[in-house]
Amino acid sequence: MIVESSRRRSALTRPWYFGTGMDSTIHAYTRDEWGIGGSQPYGNYSVHTVTGLVTVTALMTIPALLAPVMLVVAVVRLELGIALLFLACTALFTGGWLLGLRALRKESTAGKLRRLKGLPKPRFAVTDDQARWWFEEHPAEIPVTRENFPDSSRPFPGE
Repeated sequence: MIVESSRRRSALTRPWYFGTGMDSTIHAYTRDEWGIGGSQPYGNYSVHTVTGLVTVTALMTIPALLAPVMLVVAVVRLELGIALLFLACTALFTGGWLLGLRALRKESTAGKLRRLKGLPKPRFAVTDDQARWWFEEHPAEIPVTRENFPDSSRPFPGE
């Protein structure tokens, strides 16, 4: 049985992610508003800009199209080893290409949601302690509670 850590669990269920734009103001983003911005509070993308993601996805298009064609050629020629190689390449390149398209669609939706709220694109993620300090100093619509700042190391009133 695999036990999920509280940090991993909080990253999946937390209501807010905190980050800064180009200035030092800390903003609260929902998971849908974060997109592929800055350093990731979840996921493992190594591309942080739309331009970079478009470039990587475009570069994945050629191998994603060629690998299945080469797989069919290898099967027709009865080359088992080559066919297995191109089967693996088809799965990897096509999977990467589809992941890139999904991330681009998600970033497009996130950008629209951020524009509706007037939020900048997140450039850097901040810790819950940093965000909690900011929102205590600059009260906003986000109450300072354990649910909103689950990874804060300081105790909350009443704990």
